[in-house]
Amino acid sequence: MITFTPTRNIDLIETVGNHPDIIAGSNNGDGYDYKPECRYFEVNVHGQFGGIVYYNEIQPLTFDCHAMYLPEIRGFSKEIGLTFWRYILANTTVQCVTSFAARKFRHGQMYCAMIGL
Repeated sequence: MITFTPTRNIDLIETVGNHPDIIAGSNNGDGYDYKPECRYFEVNVHGQFGGIVYYNEIQPLTFDCHAMYLPEIRGFSKEIGLTFWRYILANTTVQCVTSFAARKFRHGQMYCAMIGL
């Protein structure tokens, strides 16, 4: 079971975003600073805390989504992504959802683009 709990816990968000495994994987070595314009969610997979997913409304009704997964749950990335998509669709007025992996995007490859409705 995958659950999302809204959070504004800046210490938790930045601790996850600056975890050495996150910096090496999800954040491409850049580290992470809390952004008040984003909506953050704690991710739990089968009762285990696994990281943070978040989105930012980049245009009206258009959400840019990102994730910072701890190594223990990375095998659930696809399931988490699809479940988060369903969560956003059920709880938000939305026309478009996008998700890009920054490093792949910079190199001209789109890692994950979810554009819907």
